[in-house]
Amino acid sequence: MKSKDVQNIVFRKYQDSDTPSKIFRDLNGCLGLTTIKRWCKMIRDNGTIELSPPSGRPRLSRTSKVIQKVKHKLTQNKVSVRGLANEIGVSTSSVHRILKEDRQLHADKTVIEPKLTGEQKNKRKQFAN
Repeated sequence: MKSKDVQNIVFRKYQDSDTPSKIFRDLNGCLGLTTIKRWCKMIRDNGTIELSPPSGRPRLSRTSKVIQKVKHKLTQNKVSVRGLANEIGVSTSSVHRILKEDRQLHADKTVIEPKLTGEQKNKRKQFAN
């Protein structure tokens, strides 16, 4: 269950005058009692559940602007990941991440398989039996 769904459930139950302990029991331990109490206090004070943005270093390379640049460069012509990274000014791992997670593109490598002659096919069949 997504965090927003759980927040909506807690909000609705608290509005229906359920206690934090009852909400905790109804959710079967899906969320900690302390978290539910904190959210109920937010609802009581502000009327909504307002979570602070996550702490830590902000992501700079996977912004929507960079994703659009990658998309635009891909439509122009075939280019390597390293070439894209150099043109846009981000790391190659960031370009890989954008291509795989945001654009759902994966590496495609053609494998050249040798053609078998009729004699080789017969030998393989005899060996398998």
